[in-house]
Amino acid sequence: MTPPTLQDLAGWLGAHLGEPTPLLRSGPSPVQRLALALEPADLPPGPTADALFLHRARRLGERWPGIGVLAVHDGFDMHLTTGPNWRLARKLGWRKVEEVTWGGRTVGLIATPPEATEQAFHAALLAELGGNDSSWPPADTAFLRVALINAMNPSLLTHVAGLGGTIYLTGQLRPSAVAAARELGLGVVALGHRRTELWGLRQLARELRVAFPELETAVYAG
Repeated sequence: MTPPTLQDLAGWLGAHLGEPTPLLRSGPSPVQRLALALEPADLPPGPTADALFLHRARRLGERWPGIGVLAVHDGFDMHLTTGPNWRLARKLGWRKVEEVTWGGRTVGLIATPPEATEQAFHAALLAELGGNDSSWPPADTAFLRVALINAMNPSLLTHVAGLGGTIYLTGQLRPSAVAAARELGLGVVALGHRRTELWGLRQLARELRVAFPELETAVYAG
């Protein structure tokens, strides 16, 4: 087997993350080593790589000339952070997973975790993500139904509660929505925006290695 080309990697990103134009800059092929980072500032001055993957490439400029660059923003946020992140749901063993739609678009997932208690669920979440920014348990812990949503506001909280959700997972805690969450009896876990992005970056690296066994990946967390 031979390492993938930039076009191979771009095609995979387009198919799996829904990015129409992931190839930002052409470079040498094949690609034996791919460096992945959320943004250019997270990379070392001279990354040892044939190509780069960036989540946010706005400040790339003319740095690292001669190295191919791949970039995915919206599709990365949609599929690999908070929101309809089926990959995370599978990793955590969630059951009865359904997509949550609101305002005519898909904003996340609602599911039943395998853990019997809120404490065990929270421990499994922390073990997978590496921490959280803030959290509190639901008013009623007898039944757990968790929602992973890419936004937080009183209307969305009410919608999730109406779907039977008891714990609301999101990236960043919105102070304006805290009172509504407590009034609804919802537990909340603010996973941390950057923390979920780094989980997504590492997951992407794992999937690319499976898809292209000859590819080496290096994740730079900054």
